[in-house]
Amino acid sequence: MMDTQKKKPVKGDFGYMERQRKIEIIKTVVFFGLSLGLLLMGYLTTKTKTNLLTVVAVLGLLPASKSLVSMIMYLRVPKYNETAWQTFEEKKGEVKILYNMYLTSYKKNFPINAFAIRGNNLIGYTEFEECDVEACQTHIQDLAKMNSLTGLTIKIFKEQKRFEERLVQLNELETGTKEADVAQLLCDISL
Repeated sequence: MMDTQKKKPVKGDFGYMERQRKIEIIKTVVFFGLSLGLLLMGYLTTKTKTNLLTVVAVLGLLPASKSLVSMIMYLRVPKYNETAWQTFEEKKGEVKILYNMYLTSYKKNFPINAFAIRGNNLIGYTEFEECDVEACQTHIQDLAKMNSLTGLTIKIFKEQKRFEERLVQLNELETGTKEADVAQLLCDISL
């Protein structure tokens, strides 16, 4: 019997950002709603603000605030082009591709439509003009070195056609031993 349910997208799948954005909004609303509900329940039952439920409601604002920060970060992520994803899926062959990556650093954030990993080669594509590809390449290279992933060649393209051409070339290369580690690193530094 065939499974008719859709698989939930995980980090690196196309559609993950949209799904995660909705989840973060719902979590934030629920957390703040619970705190407000507890505060109101305590006040309505005791007719005073000084009760145990007020303390619990205030403590409930800690996870609610953390969730709010996460929600704001996901709301800042731009929408990714679905037609680019479909084109990459057709051309990827056996190459490992991660989609919808939003890399964060101390100074800048980098929206990347796709990363392709093959051997010691990592290529990326961004459709966003404001993305500083040189800074992104340096950021990834520095983090790769910190994680003992040396010898990695990184190139991020702003032109979709050049990314597609390089993607086809990567398909002809041998697989490497670091691909899973590089993919994990990218997922770790992305929202």
